[in-house]
Amino acid sequence: MAGQSLPPLKALRVFEAAARLRSFTAAADELSITHSAVSQQIRILEEYVGQPLFAREARGVALLPCAQAYFPEVQASLERIAVATAKLKSPAHGGVLRVCATPSLTMKWLIPRLSTFQVLHPGVDVQLSTQARPFLDRGGDPGSDVLIRHGFMAHSDLACVHCLDDFHVPVASPRFIDRNRLNTPADCLGHPLLKISGGMDHWPRWFALAKVDVPAQLPGPVFDHQFLCMQAAMNDLGIALAPWCLLEDDIRADRLRPLFPHPHLPNAGIHAMYRQDGPASASAQLFISWLCAQRSSLPIPA
Repeated sequence: MAGQSLPPLKALRVFEAAARLRSFTAAADELSITHSAVSQQIRILEEYVGQPLFAREARGVALLPCAQAYFPEVQASLERIAVATAKLKSPAHGGVLRVCATPSLTMKWLIPRLSTFQVLHPGVDVQLSTQARPFLDRGGDPGSDVLIRHGFMAHSDLACVHCLDDFHVPVASPRFIDRNRLNTPADCLGHPLLKISGGMDHWPRWFALAKVDVPAQLPGPVFDHQFLCMQAAMNDLGIALAPWCLLEDDIRADRLRPLFPHPHLPNAGIHAMYRQDGPASASAQLFISWLCAQRSSLPIPA
């Protein structure tokens, strides 16, 4: 390392955000800087490495081949720096970390992966809750230290981190697929479409992407939670439109199968919110860095 010069850290942070989000505008929002500041930092880094890193597209930016190899190395290095710094700031690192997530995220995504965090950080006692609580310092009500949701959460006093990209796909049980003709997206209209009360527009939006006209009322029951909708699909009650990040274990176990390679209905992805100056901020940063590394290894339908 001695004698080797390094690019400016700020430029690397901006590059990581822009490369991960595929957008200078989204990177500016995440880092709370202007779009021009993002462009300036990218120019600084491109001048430093002596070659362009991004190509502009209609809806954002794309990584050039050289940057595709550079991005994961920069991302991993910044994560190691963040984790090491969090540990340094809290030598007696550990204690209770109160994490709140939706029931579906908790059951289908967080719990199946939590043991890996415990192995890495045995001193952190993660307490999970599905009941939304306010962010409070330790006191009569301990509140939440980390809040995990699908979608961006804006709050003036809290940091919101984009952890994972995600999208919705239609799925059904192997038995349901074998018993019914489901060759095109339009074929889904002849079967029960399982819906969640907080996402009644998901199916119409997916059909719009598939260029299929739909009636005002779509057939099928409505559930309170996504995991109930997925369980109903496993029990042959119909077709569910579910987030890809929640499907990994059920697809690997062949309890559910994607119906079509396209279209994918984009969603806002998984975000985590925490109080940067809170009593558990060091543990929260460790936990969120771990969350960001939990990308699915399941091949995306294509």
